[in-house]
Amino acid sequence: MIKFKLNKEEELFIKLVKIGEDLKVACGSLRQLFVGVLNNEEDTVNSNIVKIKTVTERIAMSREETLSIIYGGAFLPDFKEAIVMLTQALYQTSAAIKDAARAVSSRKPAEKCLINLRESILSYLSTIDEASERLEDMLSKLSNDINEALKVGKEIQMLERSGDELKDMLISRLYSMEKDIDLITILQMRDVIFFLDDILDFMEDATLSIEVLYATLKS
Repeated sequence: MIKFKLNKEEELFIKLVKIGEDLKVACGSLRQLFVGVLNNEEDTVNSNIVKIKTVTERIAMSREETLSIIYGGAFLPDFKEAIVMLTQALYQTSAAIKDAARAVSSRKPAEKCLINLRESILSYLSTIDEASERLEDMLSKLSNDINEALKVGKEIQMLERSGDELKDMLISRLYSMEKDIDLITILQMRDVIFFLDDILDFMEDATLSIEVLYATLKS
């Protein structure tokens, strides 16, 4: 059997697509973890913590491999900078997913808080899931149609703005319960909401890196 060796650029884009696939898996596991917390299903929580940890470790490894390709290859400086920015944004997305999972599972929040925030949190997680699907799609288009990748990136940016609205509503609703629930739950859920916001923010950063890459290729 004849095997053709991939060039460095092809290898690079394959690594990025793999990170996108893993991020989609991690976001799905995060959603299931939250469902477990909301429904008081400890086994669901624990199994998805393990899944998220495994996937984020795999993403960290892919990041190192991607950076090794970038710094070891004869790429133009502007191209190299844009891909490093993209890789870092994807890695930070995975770190925010792990942080959100750790924050919500570190202790059981007050039941009243979970009941009041349930639907809004699930809507937020659905937005993150949708953004992760778009992110995977954007990265898969990057190597052969950057214009299409840019269009998908705009969709991610719109989802990030929707996420901002949900975040503001969640924070407002959380603080309205200050007199009825314990302070630790307030602080815990505030951190959870901000970590969820970070996930979408870093996904948006990834789309901005694509825009920088496009400007680099045009010049």
